[in-house]
Amino acid sequence: MSNNTIPSMEALPVELLYRIFDNLDAQTIVFSVRPVCRFLRSVVKTYDRHILDLKLISKLNFYALCRLIHPQNVISLVLLNDELTSNQIDLFISLVRLRQLTRLRSLTLLNIDELQLNVILKRINLTVLTFFSCTIRKYDDRRRKTTNELLASIIAQSSLEKIEFDIKSERMLQILWPINCTIQYLIINGSITIDNLFTILQCSPYLHTIILKESCNKIINNITVPFSPPRYFRQLRSLTMEKLNVTIDKLESFLLLTPSLIYLKLIGEKNILDGKRWEQFIEINLPHLDKFEFYFVECSSIKKTEADLELIIASFRTPFWIEHKKWFVICDCDMNFSNTIYLYSLPICKSFLIYKVKSQKLSLSNYNTTRDNHRSIMSNVNSLQLFLEKPLPDHVQEKKTTATHPLFPKVTEIDLQFQNDWLLFSLQSFSMFIDIPRIVQMKLNTFYFKLYDPNLLMDIGIFMQQALNLSSLIIHAFFFRDKSTKIIEHIHSIIPNNVKHLQIPINNLDQIKTILERCQNLSTIKFDIPYSKFSIKVIKWFADNTIDSTCQKDYKTVGVWLGKKNIQPIEIELDNKRIKLHDNRSDS
Repeated sequence: MSNNTIPSMEALPVELLYRIFDNLDAQTIVFSVRPVCRFLRSVVKTYDRHILDLKLISKLNFYALCRLIHPQNVISLVLLNDELTSNQIDLFISLVRLRQLTRLRSLTLLNIDELQLNVILKRINLTVLTFFSCTIRKYDDRRRKTTNELLASIIAQSSLEKIEFDIKSERMLQILWPINCTIQYLIINGSITIDNLFTILQCSPYLHTIILKESCNKIINNITVPFSPPRYFRQLRSLTMEKLNVTIDKLESFLLLTPSLIYLKLIGEKNILDGKRWEQFIEINLPHLDKFEFYFVECSSIKKTEADLELIIASFRTPFWIEHKKWFVICDCDMNFSNTIYLYSLPICKSFLIYKVKSQKLSLSNYNTTRDNHRSIMSNVNSLQLFLEKPLPDHVQEKKTTATHPLFPKVTEIDLQFQNDWLLFSLQSFSMFIDIPRIVQMKLNTFYFKLYDPNLLMDIGIFMQQALNLSSLIIHAFFFRDKSTKIIEHIHSIIPNNVKHLQIPINNLDQIKTILERCQNLSTIKFDIPYSKFSIKVIKWFADNTIDSTCQKDYKTVGVWLGKKNIQPIEIELDNKRIKLHDNRSDS
C-alpha cells in the first residue's frame, strides 16, 4: 500500500528552521519568510537569534523591524547615524524598550552622540556582550565621567572578547582599564598614546590581537628603549599597523616589545626597503613570525631606474624569503612618475587600491612570474579606484595575453575616474579589471558630460545594468549643476531601478518625482543642487509629497532618508457624491 502522506514543512524540527534562519538577515526573515504562512509566522515570532543590522535600511523597514522583532530575541545590533540617517539612533531609542535587550552578544554603535551612548548603555544588559564597537561623533564634556564609567563597565565584563573603538585619544586615556581584562581582540580606529596602549596591554593578559588603523606615529616615535626592566608583551600574537610614517629604527624599537608575534601586517610610508635588514631582525627578534604582510610606499626626490628596483628586489631573493618563509614580494614603479616605489607582499594586503590605466609599470618579484595567479594576488582588494586616462581597448590588448580572469576578481566597490570621454568604452574592456555582476557600490566621477551624447549615456547605462547586485550609486559630474536640464534628465534615465542608495544632481523639482518613480527600492537619496537656497524647495517637496522623510541639508546638497510616499487621494463622483479613495500601500 503506497504512502500518500504529503510532505509538510510543519513536520520539520523547529530548531532546523532556526539553523536556516541563522544564515539569513533580519529583513529576509521578517519580510520574505514570515508572510509565507501561519506556521512560518509563528516560527519567526519565537526565533531568538536575530542579527539586526539597521545601517542604511529604508525607514519603512526600520519601523517594521522595530515593531515586529521582540528586543529579547535580538543577539546582535548595529545602529548608525550618518549624513542621510542622522536621527536613526534617536528614533530607535524612542521605538524600542531598551531594557528588554537582555540577550545582546554584539553591539555596534556608529557615529553616536555621547548623550545617546549614555542612554543606551544605562538601559541594556551588558553582562553577555562578547563584542562591542563604538564610534562617537559628538562629544559632551558634561557627560564625560558617566561615559568613562559606562565604557569601563563594558570592558570589565568577563564575557567580552572583542572591542572596536573610534574615540578621541584623550578620552581613551581616561577610561579605567580593569586588571586581568578578558578581551582577546582590540581594534583602534582613532589615535592612541603609547602610555594608553601600554596600560591596555599590561591589564589584558589574554589580548592576542591588536589592529591600529590610524596613524601609529605618536606611539612609535614616543618609545624609549631599553626599558628598565624591559616591558615585553608576550601575549600578543597578531599585530596590524596602518598609516605608518616612521623610520625603520623607531619601528624596530617598537617591534622589540612583541617577541611572540605570529602575524604582522604593516602599511605605510618611509619604511626601509632592505630585505636583508628585515631578514636579520625577524630571525633574531621575531622567531615565531609565520606570516608577514606589508605594503610600503617610498617617495624620493631622485627618479628611480630599473637598476634601483633590481637592487631592492635582490635583497628579497634569499633562501630565507623564498624557501624558508615562502614570503613572496613585488617591487613596482610607475616609470611615468619614477620617484615613487611600491614594495608589497603577496597577495596584496590592502582592501582598497588605486589603479591608473595609463601607468607604465615596471614590476619585479622574488618569485617566478610564470606561475603568477593574478586572481590570488588581488584577492584581498574589494574596493578599487580606477583612473581611466588611456583608451581602454589599447590597454585591454596589452593585458589580454597575460590574463584570462579579471585583474581584481573580488572587488565589490568601484570608483571610476575619467576626465575625457568614456574612452571607447566596452563591457569587455571593464571585464578585464572587475567582475561586473559582483559590484555593489559604484561611483562615477567625471569632468565630461559637457554635451549631450546619447551613445555615451547608452554605454554607461548598459555598463550599470550589468551590475546586477548594484545597490549604491553615486554620480559626481563636476560642473553638472551648470548643465542643461536635458543632459541631467538623460542621466536620470539610465539609473538602474534596483538601487537603494543614490547620489545624483538635479536642477528642478520635477526631477525628484521622476527619480522616485524610476527607483522604487530607494532607501536614501542625496541630491547635488545648483544653489544653496534650492535646498529649501527640496525639503518642502518631501514634506508635501512623503510621510516622515528625514532631510539633512549641507552646502549645495540635500540628503533624504525616505519615508512613505504620500499618494494624493483620487476623487470620483458617484450619484452626485464625492468619494475619496486612498492608496495606503507601502512603497518599501
